[in-house]
Amino acid sequence: MKDQRAFILILDMLAGHWAGKTTVPATGLPPPNVWGYAQAGKLPAFQDCIENGTFVKAWNKGNCNTPYGQKYLASGTYETRSVPGVDPYCLMVQGAEKETILSACKRKYPAGKVAAFGSDAWMQTGWWKATDCTMGWGSYYSDFLTSQQCFKWMLENPEWKMVLLYLPQYDLTGNCPVMGKDTAYTKDKHHSLLQLDRFLWMVKTFLQEKNWWNETGLFIGSDHGCHYGCDAAVKAGRKKGVPEKELSNYCSNHEPPYDCLVWDFEKNKPSKQRSDCCRRTTFIAGGGAWPARMRGKIVEQGEIIDFSPTIADFMKIKLPADGRSLL
Repeated sequence: MKDQRAFILILDMLAGHWAGKTTVPATGLPPPNVWGYAQAGKLPAFQDCIENGTFVKAWNKGNCNTPYGQKYLASGTYETRSVPGVDPYCLMVQGAEKETILSACKRKYPAGKVAAFGSDAWMQTGWWKATDCTMGWGSYYSDFLTSQQCFKWMLENPEWKMVLLYLPQYDLTGNCPVMGKDTAYTKDKHHSLLQLDRFLWMVKTFLQEKNWWNETGLFIGSDHGCHYGCDAAVKAGRKKGVPEKELSNYCSNHEPPYDCLVWDFEKNKPSKQRSDCCRRTTFIAGGGAWPARMRGKIVEQGEIIDFSPTIADFMKIKLPADGRSLL
């Protein structure tokens, strides 16, 4: 399709799915994750994207720690181990620069504009660097204002081919309650996830009102999940002095270990069921231009490195990667 475009929405630390039938006592819902909350009717925008797109129960199976998730998303490969004498966060693979989905798009469509908006820390690594416009703000800068800058640029550059919008503030919801009382955005997991749904609605509405929706693929991804209701979260909570009775409502961060076990709060010990909640990432492919044959499909097992290869396949771009396209 001549006018086909891609809009990439990256949401930091957002779990896409969860283990078994785990329920949070404070909410009566699954731990905050896209699939569980959408099935419970709490995320109408995400649910719409799931029903009209392809949902992947994706995993970060990389050997490196979870901060490398952004690189896995951008490059489609786990080959990201640090090189001696080189900053492990820089865009290096065995000492050579690695092509990302943004740079590959510019190579394929030199006349089409490619832009990225988000957190300065990630933009400086090169993972989300875009040729025509790269705008990064300080860590945890306002998701709303970042979105508005992104939309403003798109309006000024209607010939855009690929846009990356990275929203960082959900990453603040670590070492916090799953659900607090009268809390604002970023102060607990539950309300923050509901707010992310509103941001997704805003993105979709913007694309529709500017008549870009029918020619756009919308790709939603995350770099990692977080620890909740597992042996790692309980250990972290106790270390921080969280009272025992509040541990079932406590979410830690995405610190190691990344493999963990579901915690049995009644028996006050880990169960034998794997949780690995930090490795559970978000991956939804949709948009008005997403193929009709792929709409409403659920992929039970996917990986974070399948994200960029899917976008590349959709955009008819060759991207050297280890992941596989959904298409």
